[in-house]
Amino acid sequence: MTRYPYNARPPMGLPLMQTMVGRIIAINVVVLLLQGVSPAIDYYFALTPQLVVQRLYVWQVVSYMFLHGGFMHLFFNMLMLWIFGPTIEAVWGSRQFLRYYLICGVGGAVAMMLLSYHSRVVGASGAIMGLYLAYAMMFPDSRIYLYFLFPVKAKYLIMGLAVLQLVNGLSGPSGIAYFAHLGGMATGLFFFRAQVLNWFRFRTGARRRWDHYKRERNEQESRREQDNVDSILDKISDKGVRNLSSTEKRILENYRRRHGGDDEQ
Repeated sequence: MTRYPYNARPPMGLPLMQTMVGRIIAINVVVLLLQGVSPAIDYYFALTPQLVVQRLYVWQVVSYMFLHGGFMHLFFNMLMLWIFGPTIEAVWGSRQFLRYYLICGVGGAVAMMLLSYHSRVVGASGAIMGLYLAYAMMFPDSRIYLYFLFPVKAKYLIMGLAVLQLVNGLSGPSGIAYFAHLGGMATGLFFFRAQVLNWFRFRTGARRRWDHYKRERNEQESRREQDNVDSILDKISDKGVRNLSSTEKRILENYRRRHGGDDEQ
């Protein structure tokens, strides 16, 4: 899942309904219409952790992500799917895209079951957050216009979103499934674990290389300073202190100050 061309772009001119993104959007729209016709759909297919555990309604960990709490809830989730989904699908292909989308949604459901057992959840937000994460990992320096106005690099946006979801989730009940969002992102991160490990290895290796460079630079500066001081001391032995230039006296004084007069032997 982590091998992809960074210059990939969605196929131009392909009708939306011929893509997996378009099919997912269509399914969500149809399901919302069915929700308006039959309220029982919410009971059986929304994620209710107690029903999953006590009555084994295990299908709810998947079905909940195709239900929504109203038109605006559906609209914003599908808008984000339409914005980010085609690029990711073009890179991975429809089958891998669907697999990733569903697994991120299931990850969101698991997070809600563990952290908010008495909740009831609908919506594709967990899966959508997984797509945010995937886009940021694949195109970290791509600019996303926050509120369609402010350009932000994808890698910074996903970090900000993660922190915001965590803070809001820990703030108490709010009617928004923040832990499902975090669960979707965390599940998505699992798919990119090799990339994350490589990043940490690079950072660690870069730090080691920088520390090594600093040590070598300090050692070179110390050797140069010692050579200068030795040369000045030899001059003192041959010609006396009075023949030192002002620069040589300053070098010697600085050396004495740093080394506590060790050169006065």
